[in-house]
Amino acid sequence: MQLSGWLPRILRAWEEAARDKNLAWQIDIPADLPVISADPLRLASAVENLVSNAIKYTPSGGEVLVRAEVDSGEALISVTDDGSGISVDEQQKIFEPFYRGNQGRRFKQGMGLGLSITRDLAEAHGGRISLNSEPGNGSTFTIHLPIERLNQAIENQL
Repeated sequence: MQLSGWLPRILRAWEEAARDKNLAWQIDIPADLPVISADPLRLASAVENLVSNAIKYTPSGGEVLVRAEVDSGEALISVTDDGSGISVDEQQKIFEPFYRGNQGRRFKQGMGLGLSITRDLAEAHGGRISLNSEPGNGSTFTIHLPIERLNQAIENQL
């Protein structure tokens, strides 16, 4: 799957949702990203969950940035918001099924499964998810996907 062409397509609908909430919407997706081995529908679910959360937890007037890049043999897809951030205590629990942090309790929607499912989908692709957040300074969730897995598969076929 070619990340550079795939990612902008799945983000189009979310741009409108962000603008409807009066959020600054930015994407940074280089044209030369590698091809990766991935299920486009399942990976889209993972990315869309992160984008949906960023839009939901960023107050009007804030910003959401979706970025893709390559670093240390991995394709990275990150979603950054400038919302209220996540406390260190909650960061340890946030990927557990049915866990809804303090922010989640203010909203009566959702069951606390989105981040757990997103983590499982990243791992099913041979990757992982990471979180960088500080209370008051927003959050960045990053899906890390291996690149060499596809390259090895291609070499094995030759």
